[in-house]
Amino acid sequence: MPAPVTNEYQEINELSSNCGNFIDVNVANKVLFYDGSFSNNSFDVAESFKYKSRPIQIDFNKPGNKNEVTGIDPNEYLGSDGTYIDLSNTTIKNIGDQLWAQSANKLDYAKRCYEYVASHYSYINGSWRTLAQIISAGGGECGDFTTLFVNLMRHKGIPARHNIGVWADGGYHVWPDFYHEDYGWIPVDPTFKNSNPYADYFGRYDGNLIILSQGLTSFTSSGIEIQNVPLQTFFYWFWYQSGTGTISGEHKTSKDYQVDGVNPVRIYDDKTGTIYNLNGMKQTYLERGINIVNGKKIIVK
Repeated sequence: MPAPVTNEYQEINELSSNCGNFIDVNVANKVLFYDGSFSNNSFDVAESFKYKSRPIQIDFNKPGNKNEVTGIDPNEYLGSDGTYIDLSNTTIKNIGDQLWAQSANKLDYAKRCYEYVASHYSYINGSWRTLAQIISAGGGECGDFTTLFVNLMRHKGIPARHNIGVWADGGYHVWPDFYHEDYGWIPVDPTFKNSNPYADYFGRYDGNLIILSQGLTSFTSSGIEIQNVPLQTFFYWFWYQSGTGTISGEHKTSKDYQVDGVNPVRIYDDKTGTIYNLNGMKQTYLERGINIVNGKKIIVK
């Protein structure tokens, strides 16, 4: 299962687990690998760590002040796997070329792509989709909006990647960022832009999620090869060697979960005013579904 690491959006310390070993996939990703038995067909896996949020607001008037922590080579996020990232896709090429012709520079192109994805595709519930399936359906969930943006960026040679994060209650969200030589990694959220067209999520990350994975994770260890694991989930289990049957899992947050001494996970709540649901009832925290914050619609998955 994925494990958090320090990156552009968070600081992680004292990572530990009740079982298995942590494996560094690359600078940006770590996984917890358990090679053992199950008792009574079940097994509880716990990860413990201290987390500090790093909210980001890119100041485009200050080039050179880069959002860059891990030092990973941005060129690692230029490739194509032909399924989720398919740089030969005709639709992506046509849209990208059209937007590029209208753009003054790479930053302008990125913003046009972010706005295009948000305004031309619909939010559709469903499981993880390939790029071709997203285009055929005319939209998808947060991971699918992210896939569209990442493909448009890489089509023009701009490094871009998926980010997956979880809230303390187990809800999760996927959003992209892209790399610019003057600003480092720039976060954007076309899914939020789709739900709230009048808000600006370009160059902004509010710091209310724990990031568990960046990019399409792939690694090989102990005879297991995992390639291009789709995001939009926060755990993955695999039978291997002599294992048979069906494996399922459930994400649970410990009752001992606490954020003493570090920035709260729900930092967005702390910075905003009153939160309401669609029935006009006041809420203490953001809840799953649609929330109204300062008159704006916020979706929590």
